[in-house]
Amino acid sequence: MNNVFQKEKQNDLTKLYTGKIIPFSQKLKYLFIMPCVNRLERNAIQVIEQTFQNFENNNLFDNIENVEWKFLLLESGSKDLSYLNNIYPYFEKYKNNINIIYSQNPLDGPKNIYRIFDIALKLKENEFDFIIWMDDDIVVCNNFLKNCDYWIRNYMNFTIFGSLYSPYHSFPVPNLNSNICKQSFVRSYHGSCCTIFKPILAKYIVPLFFKTNLLRNVVEPDLRFRESIMKFFPNIQHFLVSYPSLVYHLNIGSAIYGHQQIKKGHQCKEFIGTSNDPKWYLNYDFYKEKLKSEMINKNITIEIQSNINKNNNNMNINSNEDVIIDNNLNIEKDNIKTNKIVKNNSFLNLFNFNIDMDISRY
Repeated sequence: MNNVFQKEKQNDLTKLYTGKIIPFSQKLKYLFIMPCVNRLERNAIQVIEQTFQNFENNNLFDNIENVEWKFLLLESGSKDLSYLNNIYPYFEKYKNNINIIYSQNPLDGPKNIYRIFDIALKLKENEFDFIIWMDDDIVVCNNFLKNCDYWIRNYMNFTIFGSLYSPYHSFPVPNLNSNICKQSFVRSYHGSCCTIFKPILAKYIVPLFFKTNLLRNVVEPDLRFRESIMKFFPNIQHFLVSYPSLVYHLNIGSAIYGHQQIKKGHQCKEFIGTSNDPKWYLNYDFYKEKLKSEMINKNITIEIQSNINKNNNNMNINSNEDVIIDNNLNIEKDNIKTNKIVKNNSFLNLFNFNIDMDISRY
């Protein structure tokens, strides 16, 4: 079992770290996933309407060349769903792109966020290239989708996951001459405001997400995500982040902890601003010209690249326990509610996800 799993993990690492910039000519498919909740039921502040208004104003919902995107909300089983009426016009306007999945059972923060990885694990091969995990209390910079796409193409094949939100410690990447990309420690708290990962990474998150006894007893979903990665890939110490940050946390009370105060959350001092456009995508013209002759490669030094083949004995969670990844989980289907929205609910045309999940286990 150890040898089989080690080979599988090694194969997955080669898919995560291709060492190549993604050509602009290659179409990319993004799945934005946002867990959401009626924050008033958690004694927190409701801002999802402000978040969606900012997304539209700052071009997250645009159609751009060689990009396909879907936006999926994961409602946590709130008793009162009327808070979604405030964003109903966006569902109607972008009904081919924005969908929502409900839960019949009330889910706390970690259980709702777990569904991100459960969904990613069940995606068909090549159905989406990247998952973009976003919070429901954020705003973004102008022309967000174009800049997001540019950053992903340039850097996401050199990191185990990435983030366009960088609130805390980050520092230059060795051998990378870039003023829009830095690195940060995987094990540091970083927030989940805009975490980007390839769907294949979910197979290493799902088995450990609720095993807090193996994850330093962490509670926050963001730390569960990172600690799971560290258990499977202990040699990967860093991940890449945008610089400056393209995303801003609204610094309101946490819905997980029931905080209602303003200035209770985390923020990022390096946010470029909601009215500012970093215009990274303007490099596409130069980029496309260069791609005519050959694929561009960047020799970015990532700590894992020198260690991938040196630690064949590190595939276990601990010395006495094999890690078994089961892609055929025996779980029951999460029911979908469609009768609590006051307005027409025709937007509930879910795309073809196998969204089975049984949270009663946890």
